[in-house]
Amino acid sequence: MKISAKLAIAFASLAALVLLVGGLSVYALSDTTHRFSDYVKGTGAMGALANATRTGVDQRAIAARNLVLVTEPADMAAEKATVLHAHEQVTTSLAKLKALIGSLPNTPPQARSLVAEIEKIEAAYAPVALGIVDLALKGQKDEAITRMNRDCRPLLAALVKATDSFAAMTAEHGNALLQDAETADCPRRSKSDPPCRSNSDP
Repeated sequence: MKISAKLAIAFASLAALVLLVGGLSVYALSDTTHRFSDYVKGTGAMGALANATRTGVDQRAIAARNLVLVTEPADMAAEKATVLHAHEQVTTSLAKLKALIGSLPNTPPQARSLVAEIEKIEAAYAPVALGIVDLALKGQKDEAITRMNRDCRPLLAALVKATDSFAAMTAEHGNALLQDAETADCPRRSKSDPPCRSNSDP
C-alpha cells in the first residue's frame, strides 16, 4: 500500500474518531441539560413554591399575633394588611404547588400525600386564624387570645410540621437527582475505582 493511501486511511480514521467523540460530547451535554431542566421544572419548582407557602404561613401567624398585642390604629392597620397579603400568598402558592404536582408525570407519591395534608390542615387553620384577626380588630382581645391558645396553635404546629416535611422531602429528592447526575456523568467501573473528580478539584 502506498504511503499516500496509508495517510488517507489514517486521516479518515482520525476524522471518524473526532466525529464520534464530538457526537458523544453533544449527547452527554444534551442529557445533562435535560436532567437540569427536569430538576428546575420539577423538584426545584416544588421547593420554591413550598418555601413561598411556608413564608406566607409564618408571616400570617406573626401578624395575627401582633394584632392581639398592638393598640395603635396605624399599627393595627399595618398588621391587618400583612395578614391579608400573607393569606393571599399562602392560598396562591399552595394552589400553584398542587397544580404543578398534578402536571408532573414522575411526582413522588410522598409529595402528593404531603401536599394533600398541607391543603387539609390549611383549610382548617385559615378560618381560625382569620377569625382571631377579626376578634382583635373588634377589640375582643381576650377572646382572641383564648382562641389562639385553644384552637390556633395546635393547627399552626401541624401546618408547620407538614410544610417542613415537604421541604425535607424535596431536598432529599433533589440530592438523589444530583447523585444520579454525577453517576451518569462519571460512571465507575467498580467500587474499587477512585471517585470522579469535579472541575473544582485541584
